[in-house]
Amino acid sequence: MRLGAPPSSSVLRPAVPKAAGDDDDPAHDAVSRARRGDLDAFRTLVEMFQDRVMRVMVSVLHCDRAMAEDLTQEVFLRVHKGLPSFDGELRFVAWLHTIATNVAISEYRRRKAQKRDRRELSIDQPLAGTDDLYLTPAGREVDPREQAHQHEFLVRVRACVRELPDEFRAAVVLRDMEQLSYEEIAAALALPIGTVRSRIHRGRLLLQDMLREFQE
Repeated sequence: MRLGAPPSSSVLRPAVPKAAGDDDDPAHDAVSRARRGDLDAFRTLVEMFQDRVMRVMVSVLHCDRAMAEDLTQEVFLRVHKGLPSFDGELRFVAWLHTIATNVAISEYRRRKAQKRDRRELSIDQPLAGTDDLYLTPAGREVDPREQAHQHEFLVRVRACVRELPDEFRAAVVLRDMEQLSYEEIAAALALPIGTVRSRIHRGRLLLQDMLREFQE
């Protein structure tokens, strides 16, 4: 199994790392209709992605479900407002994550203002080493006797992700839980790809250390 980042002080803006064809974006048809004012199509988009946005909010901010629901509603209000300007150069899901990240960042800053003594970490120095680390119980085979242990492992992984420093959590969640590409994460977080890789790498190392008991 493979598996945030307080952003810079500047306002994030969606970037365009690569073009996305219709075949790459399962939301393409619904997006096209929603841009023309089709409310049913927009509801389809909400149904397709609301759980995903909520999952990001809970993982990145470590917030409760009620807060995640409020923030998710704010995300889709912004999506609805911004659809006319969405040009399709980026996959819809990546554009959505950019908006979700901005909303999460606003909430993060609100919390940070209340905790001025929060510890700050230096994380932008690139790291040498393998990009993709896999957090899998060593030598584990799936069989009926192991299912309970596997479930325990997955629960522990999610808990450890929530415990990651804010600087690493968003990048790890977007890469290893939401399966965005490095380019899409760089766009969502308004960071150089090298910094994104460094944050993911460091976050994964921390997770590996937290999950050491499952790798023995």
